[in-house]
Amino acid sequence: MPISRERFEQGLTPEQFIERMEVNKERFVDNIQANTFSFDDRQFFNDHPVSIAALGEDWCTDVIHFLPVVIKLAEEVPSIELRIFERDENMDLMNQYLKEGKYASIPAFIVMDKDWNELGHYNERPDSVTKLMAAETARFAKENPQLEGANRSYENMPEETRVAVRANSSNYRWNNMLDWNRIFIEDLKALVSGGVAAAK
Repeated sequence: MPISRERFEQGLTPEQFIERMEVNKERFVDNIQANTFSFDDRQFFNDHPVSIAALGEDWCTDVIHFLPVVIKLAEEVPSIELRIFERDENMDLMNQYLKEGKYASIPAFIVMDKDWNELGHYNERPDSVTKLMAAETARFAKENPQLEGANRSYENMPEETRVAVRANSSNYRWNNMLDWNRIFIEDLKALVSGGVAAAK
């Protein structure tokens, strides 16, 4: 069952979510302030009022990266209403919006129009960003053959390798944050446009 308006209103405001954060709060707040939007971005969302329910947790790097984009957008565009739900306390909601129907990937953004029609939902990060991150990990592994198991999945890497790979991935992410945020905003606009077209 789609999220109801009543359930939406029970979510946290951005201020409440930040107040409850136990990790990554400083980075999260910095990331909110780092975002800027074009006139066209603001005009688009003024013309397409939406309510966005976000699912996240403060330990998730993709949440720390992409949820601040939506928070800043909602601050700048009065026609966007945002509520945030901590995923682990709202699995009944998360289970309706699984990535590929099986992964509880966060952040998840559920978007409703002004008449409370669900326009769609968005999980985790842009697909193009996932591909860029995978390519960077492969490049790093190739250039660091001394790191045992650098081509394995994180959980199957030796600890020393995992630390090195994660450090490189983190640097790569934050160095590209604003470019990736632009991709994310365009994806969000496409979701809203597609949802509006489908609803007509």
